[in-house]
Amino acid sequence: MNVYQRASFIILIALLLLTGAGLVVTSEWGHRATSGGNRANSATQTPVDLGQFRTAQALAVLAATPEEQDHARDALRMADHEVDFAFTSALYQAASKAVAPTPEIKEVQERIAKAEKTVADLDEQIARLTNSLVNPAAKPAANSAAKLPAGANQDKQAALNQQLDLAKARQELNQDELADAKQDLERVGGDPQARVQRMIDAYNASEQSSGGQLDLTIVGRQANATQPTSNSFTSRSHAWYSLLKLTLDLSQAAQEAKNSAAKFSVRHDQLEHELEQAQAQQSKKLAGTASLPDQPSPPAAAPNQTREAITTYRSLSVLQRRLAGLDRRIRNLQDLAAAYEQWGVLAAARQRALLHSLFITLTWMLFIALAVIIADYVMDGMFHRLEPDQKRLLTLSAVAHITARAIGVVLILLLIFGPPNQTATVIALAGAGLTVVLKDFIVGFFGWFVLMGKNGIRQGDWVEINGVSGEVVEIGLFRTVLLESGNWNESGHPTGRRVAFVNSFAIEGHYFNFSTHGQWLWDELQVALPADQDPTPVAEEIRKLVTKETEANVRLAEQEWSHKGTGQTGNLFSAAPAISVRPANLGFEISVRYVTRASERLQQRSKIYYDLVEVLRRKNMPQAAAVSPGAPAPASV
Repeated sequence: MNVYQRASFIILIALLLLTGAGLVVTSEWGHRATSGGNRANSATQTPVDLGQFRTAQALAVLAATPEEQDHARDALRMADHEVDFAFTSALYQAASKAVAPTPEIKEVQERIAKAEKTVADLDEQIARLTNSLVNPAAKPAANSAAKLPAGANQDKQAALNQQLDLAKARQELNQDELADAKQDLERVGGDPQARVQRMIDAYNASEQSSGGQLDLTIVGRQANATQPTSNSFTSRSHAWYSLLKLTLDLSQAAQEAKNSAAKFSVRHDQLEHELEQAQAQQSKKLAGTASLPDQPSPPAAAPNQTREAITTYRSLSVLQRRLAGLDRRIRNLQDLAAAYEQWGVLAAARQRALLHSLFITLTWMLFIALAVIIADYVMDGMFHRLEPDQKRLLTLSAVAHITARAIGVVLILLLIFGPPNQTATVIALAGAGLTVVLKDFIVGFFGWFVLMGKNGIRQGDWVEINGVSGEVVEIGLFRTVLLESGNWNESGHPTGRRVAFVNSFAIEGHYFNFSTHGQWLWDELQVALPADQDPTPVAEEIRKLVTKETEANVRLAEQEWSHKGTGQTGNLFSAAPAISVRPANLGFEISVRYVTRASERLQQRSKIYYDLVEVLRRKNMPQAAAVSPGAPAPASV
């Protein structure tokens, strides 16, 4: 392992470890482990814990059977009652809890007292001004005998209206200041009851969507998560795992309800002990007051004692109501734990039934695997006894073994994943997949029909397919085989190689058949002349020579092309030789193009070469001319 591979390996391992750590942290277990302390702190800061109700809601959606749904509804109702009891207890506790008079709280309380006094004074002023406007005659005047003119009365009414509007504006401003001061008091911790009341309002607002009643329609909304969707092994395994998680959650919820009931029982005993002590102290005070009837007391002592007694009895009454509320909460939590336990028994029964069915399916899988092994053993023995024909039956033996194992694998897969629900869809998808995979064979099969048509090819034809030329030796349903005969310069000389083509070339590609109509092609020759030689007479001689040699082919080609042409374009085809003279680097170059049969091209070219040499020799050329063949072009229409 080189340095680069070692560094890449180390980097990948580090990334894998970081990814694993991210998976653990973002999982449910990691989230509980990392945020457990924060949740504990937030729970201590929250006056009312809605955990029981949230748990009941999360579990109720998974109830599947009617019996489980009944227990889920009972759990929801009891959890909702627990929330109500918690709110009531929180209000009692906030009312009886003494708030430490911090400087911030004192400042806000002074603001509230001042704002309340201002609001009361303005209420009185607004009532007085309103009464003056409604009953102007009832207001006493300094000189009641004198009557004011009409204009003076209107001015007085307008002044009263202005004073009333001003008082109302001040009243609105002071009410806003009072509301802000109360919010500030709640923020600094001087009004715990307001905080609890705000939570009660938010909880009641969340129930307005269901008409103010507890929403029980969520029961069983996700029941399919704990029920198998089919008889397959995977579906039942998933349902079994979901039921296992549900039973564990139910057991945990029941235990939490029991723990809450035990905690409230301890709190109930403490409050009961405090109540007994407070009652005993109050009884002693009353007894001491009654035993000294002849003692003189200050005038203000009796009212103070009365107010103290009233405060004490009110505190005792609050403690008594808290005790009664704790009794109801304990009974409700015990009933909630019982509902969770009964629900857990039903879920465990379903889980046990699913586990039994999984063992049955696993038993069938083992039987199928055992049957495949036994079948392999039997087939080995059967083919081993056929010793004279063993070599010829090797292929049959392999096919038999593969077939048996394939059947076993298919049966096991059907048990694991179940039969397909949409058979038509599966067949259509399988057909589409096979069409994509076997596209070349399908197109090749239809290409065979094209090759067998009028303009196709036959065995023994000389053709060119995808740049390869040769003689057709075989035409099958899916492929065509050529005996390669080399390039254009060596055509007619087989190379000894057999080249096979899928018949799809007849549809998707192209081919040339030089053994049927359209066998004509244009061949080209180039003749190089020196710079001091006049090319015109030589070109004329070459044109006459080529015209004479190709006269018969020109006539036949034009006749054939005229029959193939449509409309008037067939008369425009000409197969006469074409010659051109163009300057070259060392002189001139004469190019001549002529029509020839594909099968006669080599013979035609050889004869023209011979005649060209004779022409150049008669012209007494000072040096040998360079003769180079050009690439032919098919002359098909």
